[in-house]
Amino acid sequence: MAADVARVLAAAGAPERMAPQVAAALGDEAAELLAADPWAVLAVPAIAPGQADLLARGALGAGWVADDPRRVRAIVLWLLRRAARQGDTAIEADAARAALAHFEVGDPDTALRAILAEGRVMAFAAAPGGSGGSGASVDDVGESGEIDGDFEEDFEEPDELGVVGGVLLALDDYALAEEAIAEAVVRLLSTVEPWPEIGDGKLGRALSDNGVLLYAAGPGEEPPAAVLTVAAQAREAGLRVVVVAPTLDGRDRLGAGAVGLRELAAMERGPDGTLELDLLVVTDATLLDVTAAAAIFEAVPDGARLLLAGDPAGLESTGPGRVFTDLAATGTIRALVAPTVPEGPLEALADGIRDGRLPPIQDPDRRAVLIPARTGEEAAHRCAQLVADSIPRAIGIAARDVLVVAPLATGPAGATALNAVLKARLNPSPEDRSSAVSIDVGDCVVRAASDPGGGVVRGIVGDVLPDGRVVVAFGAAAPEPVQRTELRHGWALTARQSLGVRRPGAVVVLPSEGADAYTRALMYTLVTRGERHVSIVHAAGPALASAVAADPTRHRTTHLRQAMSEAMS
Repeated sequence: MAADVARVLAAAGAPERMAPQVAAALGDEAAELLAADPWAVLAVPAIAPGQADLLARGALGAGWVADDPRRVRAIVLWLLRRAARQGDTAIEADAARAALAHFEVGDPDTALRAILAEGRVMAFAAAPGGSGGSGASVDDVGESGEIDGDFEEDFEEPDELGVVGGVLLALDDYALAEEAIAEAVVRLLSTVEPWPEIGDGKLGRALSDNGVLLYAAGPGEEPPAAVLTVAAQAREAGLRVVVVAPTLDGRDRLGAGAVGLRELAAMERGPDGTLELDLLVVTDATLLDVTAAAAIFEAVPDGARLLLAGDPAGLESTGPGRVFTDLAATGTIRALVAPTVPEGPLEALADGIRDGRLPPIQDPDRRAVLIPARTGEEAAHRCAQLVADSIPRAIGIAARDVLVVAPLATGPAGATALNAVLKARLNPSPEDRSSAVSIDVGDCVVRAASDPGGGVVRGIVGDVLPDGRVVVAFGAAAPEPVQRTELRHGWALTARQSLGVRRPGAVVVLPSEGADAYTRALMYTLVTRGERHVSIVHAAGPALASAVAADPTRHRTTHLRQAMSEAMS
């Protein structure tokens, strides 16, 4: 397949080395698709419209025109895919118009109407404020998500792409997923059936009256004890209960009886496609993107309960959407907030960051420690010293149980550099191999391409097979043979990779490089990765306090709140 793609690329004067990426993005018929539509190459994440235009000029020659429908469609889809990688399920139509004008499309409105007619892209009225109604937080529970005015679905009239309040454009996959979530919420709220009494707590009482319930966890509540308690009480009452975690690491920490998203999808269904259960509990629910969330909501049968528990103060899902926060902001679903913050220095630190302040770290028991550093290189050195010596000796947490996490992958104290330093300190390679790239017995590793349905899972290399493969035990799974090329060192993760991952100890490395990208949610996520101990190697200067104090400057653009309003009407 890649060879056929390479021939098409070569004929257009494009580098043949792009063939594997193009084949992976376009699938089995990549060569045929590319030959019929050279702008289809924009489906490759690393390709930009200017590069696609060069390929198309080489393939079409004098037949290249800026208003080619294939080009316009590809640019709009590229905009939507790029937005999805940033967490958005939709973009504003005005942004699409501006982009099409920038790429010299003569009549953007006509071009957009033609694309909408094809059905791959859908349009919706934007909520007041222009962000898809996604700027609310769990603290906003009780706000209305209603849309002012009506919106027609017929795009024949010129002014219907410019209705008051604007228009959102969305890929059909994400738009339909958000609509499916909204419809499932209405169905579950309207089919609530009587339940036996579950415990004597507020959470148990709330489940008796609500088909869908949100639980906003407190700092360090991962997984929330109250949620696991009510799940156990429901089982004791004879109810069928399933507990699911969005990440494999989270599933392993929950222990026996918990399932991951793939296991949930494989469970036996009834004739209507729903699971045979009474209560479905989802931990780390803030990590659900719209596609995963839609599959969960649609799987819950009429009369059953769905309990979503998550911590909305941290980073949101790696995929598009902000389902937990959007649902809380509608005011339609009851949301409970953890009543108290557990006492302790780690919890106090996380709670302060959540409120926009950096509390002083004064902990004689050294559960939380601050280590200053002047440069990224010094921060990396201090990190290795902590993991290899100080934390095991003073705190009693073995190096293999310490998670190192950094905001970014790049830089002298980014995750990539930290892995190289930690590899050299903890498990150096034989002298004939480079420690920076070698995978050896005893190494902590992760898969180079992480499972999008399960997140990052760290493993330990236990053996080397005669064919050169290594045997790795990932999390609680049985050891398996893996090609070395499929692995990379995993002592250090980026903040995004660490979502859903917690360890007894954590070392948070904060270099000055990239500090302009620090946010309150990022800092909160980093300091909550350690269960018993967190060391913060701080080289960011005043940028850290500024990032924590600043309100979020960007919210994800989504359509779920409008979809909920429409489904409830």
